[in-house]
Amino acid sequence: MNELYSQQDLLGISAQLNRRKIVILAVSAVLLGALVWSFVARIEALSVALLILLGVVLIFSLEMFVRPLYAYRRLILTALHGRSHEAQLIYDHREEDLSTVDGVCCRSLIFLGDPDKHGTREQLYYWDREKELPPFEPGQDVRIRYSGKMILGWA
Repeated sequence: MNELYSQQDLLGISAQLNRRKIVILAVSAVLLGALVWSFVARIEALSVALLILLGVVLIFSLEMFVRPLYAYRRLILTALHGRSHEAQLIYDHREEDLSTVDGVCCRSLIFLGDPDKHGTREQLYYWDREKELPPFEPGQDVRIRYSGKMILGWA
């Protein structure tokens, strides 16, 4: 089984997350210091502007730079330590549009499996966009390891 995620991936994401947190905290500390100074100096307009700026910087930076890494880190933790399932399926095709699943950008892959109660055989699974997609051929038998609908390994 070719695993998509390793302990090295987890360490890399955690280090990157810590660096981003440090930068955000440093910028926030400078703005907070200026805000405290403006309170002491009783400059109301500057205090309001700095408070708004601090809020905008915190919300923007957390949503744009920290939250996506938390989502990706959660995916890697699930891959390494979470519950997973295996299935033997037939690869059909890849969808061109990208999807966002639990905060992680993914490619949609369509596999053919056993018919379900509605008679359909198509099954949708997601492949991490950051990982290189193997050259699956339509009609190829593929054994996948997955959690939810996210592919964690293949053979």
